[in-house]
Amino acid sequence: MTDNRNMPLVENARAGIVLTAQTFNPSIFTETWLTQNDIVPGDAFVGVRIFSPEVVQFQTADLQVLVIPPKMQITFGIHGGTGGLELPQKIARRTLELLPHTPYQALGLNFDFLVAQPDGQDFNRYNRSVLGNGDNRLLTEFSALDAKFGRYFSKNHGESRLKLDIKPVQAGPESKNLLQFSFNFHHDVSQLDPEDRVCKLTRLIEDWASLQQYAERLVELGTSM
Repeated sequence: MTDNRNMPLVENARAGIVLTAQTFNPSIFTETWLTQNDIVPGDAFVGVRIFSPEVVQFQTADLQVLVIPPKMQITFGIHGGTGGLELPQKIARRTLELLPHTPYQALGLNFDFLVAQPDGQDFNRYNRSVLGNGDNRLLTEFSALDAKFGRYFSKNHGESRLKLDIKPVQAGPESKNLLQFSFNFHHDVSQLDPEDRVCKLTRLIEDWASLQQYAERLVELGTSM
């Protein structure tokens, strides 16, 4: 039986789909256009929303969307949420289908995990044990009990460039100490012929599940003692 007292806890996790282009035209993204083209159901909008030639911002119960000339950004929860990936993928995929002549440049698939230390452990000691040990002489200058540590990693992963930033943060209503794992899987399509970019981006978005699984495995590796 696993001793859960020795297991770190993912307290929250969010994800994002970011399409960048030489320029987006936010004025296209009206509420009527979104509903008539089966991108967002008409009854799904909640809260304040903005539709203007310079910026579009709206939300549903499970996601937020921002469109400005350089990018379209969809953010949503993946930990304890109810909406899942279906609607974010649909918004990105339908945008690509309906606006194939937009000069797309890149796609970012992003994950953020907020991780608490195992029950009964001091956060700073846990932080040091997973990120602050090693032979670098700089670490000797950060031997105080209140020291905190982070790390940055980068490599090619499949068709993407993976960037992983790990750092201690204070989050939540209680400003709790947590480790934040921020993943960016960056896919550059700027060198492709314009007619090939939409197909490539659509295929990459459909690969979401495997990237999430890989990110979760790295979180598990990064939090083990």
